[in-house]
Amino acid sequence: MQVPILRALALVAVGNAALAGRDVAGFYPDDPMFRFSASLDFLTPSEAGALKHVAHGPSEWFEKLRKRQCRGLRLHNAPMQQNKKLGHIDERLLVGMVGGGPRWLIEAVYGDHSELWEGFDRVGDQKAVDKKIWLSAYILIGEAASAESIDTNIKGASVDLRDALLNIEPVARAIPGTGFADIFVAARGTLEGKDLPYPLEFLRYAQMKPEAQRLLKAAGRAWVFGAMGSWNDVSVDAAMKPRYESASKTLFEAASRAVLVSANSTYRR
Repeated sequence: MQVPILRALALVAVGNAALAGRDVAGFYPDDPMFRFSASLDFLTPSEAGALKHVAHGPSEWFEKLRKRQCRGLRLHNAPMQQNKKLGHIDERLLVGMVGGGPRWLIEAVYGDHSELWEGFDRVGDQKAVDKKIWLSAYILIGEAASAESIDTNIKGASVDLRDALLNIEPVARAIPGTGFADIFVAARGTLEGKDLPYPLEFLRYAQMKPEAQRLLKAAGRAWVFGAMGSWNDVSVDAAMKPRYESASKTLFEAASRAVLVSANSTYRR
């Protein structure tokens, strides 16, 4: 799973724990997802048109949200902005590119409205000795009425992901020279309780139910969408193309739903 997606998910899950009073001081910058991050700032537009710093790092942001009586954080995805000159491109095909794929938005919920925050990344010092080259920021992009309901159906999302994996596995086995079928089998195993060979360390700070953790870990394992060498890069013949495209779309949608549901399951109204 691409870091910007995992980061948005983690900010929601860990942020909800922080807003509930949990100590999350070790989350940033210690979590492995930040190993190449030089900074993670939170910015708001100013009347002069420039961006104003609100917080340096998640802990400071969570504390400021708490003081402003934020009820909690929720995750949403919005359609990718398509380039009309290029025509429509499936979101899964660009998700491995910087700025590609769906837009992952964090909703900060208040009593009578919500704020929407979006993450952006740019390259800083490419020669940094510690390899921390990414300058990341979440920017307040607007306000809106709070959504009345969100999808927190862990069981339903788990069924969707399992079915999508069962659907795509025979497609993968019919494509010679790839190991994706084994990945899909392993993802189903994770959904059934077999743990990942590596932990998602931010979960130690989040208050996420075990079944939601299984869903998230399975989605992460099934997330084969990226750039070169990924499932998106697989070549199939004309006869296989319709099955490949259909199964890929179904899995991408199921995995994306799993990300949203696992994150939003930590929201406590």
